[in-house]
Amino acid sequence: MRVLVSGGGTAGHVNAGIAIRDEFKKQDPNIELLFIGTKRGIEKDLIPKAGYKISYINSRGLNRESLPILFYSFLLIPFSICQSIIHIFKFKPDAVLGVGGFVSGPVLLSSALLGRSVFLLEQNAVMGLTNKSLSKFAKIIFSAFPLKAGQDILKKVVVCGNPVRGSIRAVTHKNNANKLVIFIFGGSQGARAINNCIIGSIQKLNSLKDIKIYHQTGKLDFEKVKLAYKDATFEHEVFDYTYEIHKIYEEADLVISRSGAGTVFELMNAGLPSILVPLPTAADNHQYYNARYLADKKSAIVIEQKHLNPDTLVENIKNLMLNRSLLDEMRKNINTVELKGKVAQQEIVKLIRERV
Repeated sequence: MRVLVSGGGTAGHVNAGIAIRDEFKKQDPNIELLFIGTKRGIEKDLIPKAGYKISYINSRGLNRESLPILFYSFLLIPFSICQSIIHIFKFKPDAVLGVGGFVSGPVLLSSALLGRSVFLLEQNAVMGLTNKSLSKFAKIIFSAFPLKAGQDILKKVVVCGNPVRGSIRAVTHKNNANKLVIFIFGGSQGARAINNCIIGSIQKLNSLKDIKIYHQTGKLDFEKVKLAYKDATFEHEVFDYTYEIHKIYEEADLVISRSGAGTVFELMNAGLPSILVPLPTAADNHQYYNARYLADKKSAIVIEQKHLNPDTLVENIKNLMLNRSLLDEMRKNINTVELKGKVAQQEIVKLIRERV
């Protein structure tokens, strides 16, 4: 059996693809796998590091804020479809799975036109434009969250949770009795609003005793954020990206982050309370609805970006420090979220193998 997986742009899409590919190999070591992404996305680093083959096409997202880039993106579409067709002819996949991101669009469209079995993974609480467009071609739509959609889409949907790497599913929390360990990050690319808020919060955080902060900044803000921490009197580590996030999850008591689907399900599986700041420009505000899923289970605090400032953030941290029982209750709640118990990649791989 040959399986082509396509997606990328963010670590959330790519890591889901890696988890699924690992499960394919676990169920059948003889399965041949190929990932298709772009050289612009983080997949160019993560896929080879995971030990898998990757091929590339030229594709870009439809940036509506820049007319020249939007025009260029449209010009790339026929070219990226031709590249996809070439890869499909060479690899001859039995099944093609899109795990999200603009790159999956031309790959899955080409696969459908060539009569391949197409499957989709929708990671967010609101279905994205690419997956909506491709849903008519899909045999099954694997959904991380319960979806609100039309009946033509829902009849294909299997709610299975989101694929999470085994290293994170295996996280066991360490007890930090005398210190609050906080992990701050905005996803693989960082989050400027969160980074700037932390820069403005350093002096206020200095007034809190017994805290330790791990801060993943993303590459663009790394030097600026690292410089700001020179005034910090508390223990801290600042880095642009880590490939061993599971080790920090084991030590953390609290996470402050964006609320992409990959992050939300990693928090579920690591059993970590969080303060979530949804990206306001995410398509259809899907990060807000991802965050609300945990907030409604009383396992996360949501601060919309328009309300994010040093006073609000530090006040929430201080409240959790003074009320460790509240933090414990949030951890207890996230450990009982029903979707946590689903091993998404097992169900995805099982159903793809049955339907091909």
